[in-house]
Amino acid sequence: MDQLQPIESLGYILKKEKLASLASDKNFKELILEDLDQYPGFYDQYFIPANENEKRPQSIFLILKEFDLCHEDEFIRLTREIKIRYKIGFDAVPGNLQLFNHGAPCIRVYMDDYHQIGDLLNYYRQGGLQFQPHVKVAPFVSLIKLKKFFLMKPLAEGIYKSIDQDDIYYFDISRYLKWDDFERITIQIRNNWTHKIYDAAQVSLYDKNGMIEMVRIFDLKCDLDKLTYLKQKYALEIGRM
Repeated sequence: MDQLQPIESLGYILKKEKLASLASDKNFKELILEDLDQYPGFYDQYFIPANENEKRPQSIFLILKEFDLCHEDEFIRLTREIKIRYKIGFDAVPGNLQLFNHGAPCIRVYMDDYHQIGDLLNYYRQGGLQFQPHVKVAPFVSLIKLKKFFLMKPLAEGIYKSIDQDDIYYFDISRYLKWDDFERITIQIRNNWTHKIYDAAQVSLYDKNGMIEMVRIFDLKCDLDKLTYLKQKYALEIGRM
């Protein structure tokens, strides 16, 4: 265990979630979506009600008119400047989601106080970002890709726990999977296991040799035995492809 190292890396997470127009008593001119199912494999699929600490919105998505990844560093600097100058408690990462059957650039935001959304929009607009105009969006399921920084500590060889998020775990897999293949394998493993209440997503991390492919697990009752079992089952199913 001594030789196992923590991971600190930029990367991507790919997941499916249910989104809809943000329910708010304010009439925003910008298109803002809220996350109705942050961990659909855990909550909605098995009809587990969210507790008082899980009141929605869990996160929101500010839909941009355009976003050039070449300017990602400018977005990061702008976000840091807003946090320092205006003392707003929030986390923001760039990404892309499927909206009306097309890709849409977005900013995924967590906020300590969602009453400050209007202020945050103004600060980003002053920094040069342009947002898509508001339209009413009924609930729909979207494939979402977000770029973020990952911090994780090792539990065993190839198995990790998030340092900055509760109940989040990771394990590595041998190669990248297209989403349809990942989803099919995930459903197959879940349907053949007694422990069904967890959510799975894909993660790709940068390292000096390229990308490390992983599975992200959200589970309130996870332990090393369950993670080891899942890692072995994914490896088996990937090997059969």
